[in-house]
Amino acid sequence: MSAKRPKVPSELRRRVLIEAGHRCAIPTCKTTPVEIAHIVPWSKVRKHEFKNLIALCPTCHARFDDPRGSIDRKAMRQYKANLNPLLSVSLRSREGQVDLLVAYQELRVTFAEWIPAEAQYAAAKSRRSSRVKEVADLRSLAIDKFSWALCAALDFQSAWKGSEASCLVGEILYHVGEWADEVHDASFPLSKEIARRDIAEEISEASAELHLLVCEELSM
Repeated sequence: MSAKRPKVPSELRRRVLIEAGHRCAIPTCKTTPVEIAHIVPWSKVRKHEFKNLIALCPTCHARFDDPRGSIDRKAMRQYKANLNPLLSVSLRSREGQVDLLVAYQELRVTFAEWIPAEAQYAAAKSRRSSRVKEVADLRSLAIDKFSWALCAALDFQSAWKGSEASCLVGEILYHVGEWADEVHDASFPLSKEIARRDIAEEISEASAELHLLVCEELSM
């Protein structure tokens, strides 16, 4: 450890350990003892933040730090997010906190319906064998799901106004929307290159980051 690098504050360390149940956060490991690791290296962020810290056993920590190792940063972010499920949440009585959670849950539900609907439409539009009615019906469904997702995103940004989470939702919406526009504007049949884009995978890192921001704000 660098001599200039400060220790992780005891309360922050405690939160990270409790989050992981004092066990390694890697689902297939769960061993003890554990140490605190940075998801994005300290050398890049120069600060200790809950969203960027995770409990790992020494072996998994070494595997993660190894550039040739099997654990990459995207996977580590997902492991971190998995430690923060929005289930049976006990919220503090602070005014407005319930509204923040409701806005996030609605966002997740609508995006979970919108993205698969767009993917189904894209797949059908890329097949020459698809019937006109099938493509038209899937297009209508995708548009309907988009309208709900857009409303949820706007509601989220209103509830979380001025926050990092609000900005991130805008970026996610824009990324998915840009792809959806390509799908809708393209002539039939849609190119395989556009149809085969795994948009859910493309936003996975941002989605995990959003989840952690919400959990941190709500102290979950």
